[in-house]
Amino acid sequence: MPQNLFARGKQYLKRPFILLIVPPRGAQTRSVRFPCWLLALSGFLLFLLLATVVVDCVRYYRMRGERTELARLRNVNNKQQERLAELQKQARSAECYLQEVRDLEQRIREKAGLRPGGGYTSRSGNKSGDRMRLSLFGASFDDQNAGPEEVGSALEATIRDAVNTRDSLQRLEEDLDARLKYLAALPDRMPVSGEISSYFGYRSSPFRRRSSEFHDGLDLAASYGTPVRAAGEGVVVFTGYRSGYGRTVEISHGYGYRSSYCHLSRALVKTGDHIKKGQILGLVGSSGRSTGPHLHFMIEKGSVLVDPLSVLAK
Repeated sequence: MPQNLFARGKQYLKRPFILLIVPPRGAQTRSVRFPCWLLALSGFLLFLLLATVVVDCVRYYRMRGERTELARLRNVNNKQQERLAELQKQARSAECYLQEVRDLEQRIREKAGLRPGGGYTSRSGNKSGDRMRLSLFGASFDDQNAGPEEVGSALEATIRDAVNTRDSLQRLEEDLDARLKYLAALPDRMPVSGEISSYFGYRSSPFRRRSSEFHDGLDLAASYGTPVRAAGEGVVVFTGYRSGYGRTVEISHGYGYRSSYCHLSRALVKTGDHIKKGQILGLVGSSGRSTGPHLHFMIEKGSVLVDPLSVLAK
């Protein structure tokens, strides 16, 4: 059976193919004869040519699409690189802010006398130091496959928190400085170690029997020559002799406070000196209206004499 089909096909290909050409207006008809195998071969070659053209067109459009996609990917990659560079810049800025926060925290702790390394809590609840640093560089990101946009958003939020925390700490440092300055100036330190021999207020006069007088300060009994120390930081506004009070040193502490140290045997400071709390300013004596060696200590607040015990640290 296959042999018969092959033989018939071979005979068919050997048969001539006649192409008639009929011209118009009654001209003589012409014919062109060529074997069928030549027609089949021509058709096959034409098919191959068309198939090649189609394949090339498909390849061309595919390559064109790939080039377009490659260009798009390159553009995306460039944007990613730019974004990463921006994130690195933001990370460096955040590290600077965090370093400022750590330095501020350390300064505040030193000023407040707190132990180092305890950390603080920011407005958003983040802790300082290493915890905040870890949250900045990925420890707080649960999604390990987060893209640059997600990482950038988290980083910007961390930077904002760091900036807010730094600003809060700066305000805290300013408040602490003001508070420490006030506490240093407050005349609350006992100027000499000794018993109180006479309190502020009305008392029996030691000079006139059966009469009372207003005692405008605190008498502290001490041996002659005992060092007298400043009750608070301030500026010396008077050194000299005052009637009834003897040798006196007066200090202005600011905040409306003034303190006076009377009956001194000797003043060791001069007007205009800035002295620290606890600094020696004179020696106990008995100058002026006095019954014996002691320090007469007075405090004014707003130009009004007050009981020194109301200011002195308990």
